[in-house]
Amino acid sequence: MSAILFLHQLAGIFAFVVAPLAMAAAKGSQAHRRWGKLFFYSMLVVCLTAIIAGIVRPNPLMALVAVFSFHLAASGYRSLALKKLHEGQRMAKGDFLLHGIAAVVNLALFLWGALNLAFGSASNAGVIFFIFGSIGLFIVWRNVHQFYKRSVDKRAWVYMHMSGFIGAYIATVSAFSAVNLTFIKPLWLQWLWPTIVGVPLLLWWIRQYRWEFAKGKRVSEVFPRMGR
Repeated sequence: MSAILFLHQLAGIFAFVVAPLAMAAAKGSQAHRRWGKLFFYSMLVVCLTAIIAGIVRPNPLMALVAVFSFHLAASGYRSLALKKLHEGQRMAKGDFLLHGIAAVVNLALFLWGALNLAFGSASNAGVIFFIFGSIGLFIVWRNVHQFYKRSVDKRAWVYMHMSGFIGAYIATVSAFSAVNLTFIKPLWLQWLWPTIVGVPLLLWWIRQYRWEFAKGKRVSEVFPRMGR
């Protein structure tokens, strides 16, 4: 168990460090892809070790939050294979599995938080898991909805890629803050300040690219090394 927890912490620290390197690298470059893949696989290790620790200790919420975080990273990674959504690309078996598991987990987080807030007390845990569950359910709905919309922006995969990976990094920073920034009070703010700060910045960043595309630019022009 000590080895599992050590691996979990090591992978979390690695993810915390490499994600900014991927964001700073030229989009589509070899460096961007390399750091992005390393971030994805480190998040996979974080998720798997958290599930094991959550079952053994037991700490089910640790496992649920880890799956919530990995779903974001996996959605960002999977988006690279969804460049034909605007042409009617359909869900693969892997998509059903990914979003199906995430829907169950995020619903559990949402209900756990909502029931605590409604029938318990306005506890820190209730607020934290209600917010995480709500965000997770929205991401699942947004990603699945893309497969069934009549009209899909042909750059939808770009926005899914950004929101997935950056959302996963926000979750990573949240975990780092929860463990290390204990001076932040109350506890819910210690967990949620990365979301409060990061989500508006993410939406602003996506909006900048939408403006670029609205000017008639292609993906290959906005991201020269990424192509279509």
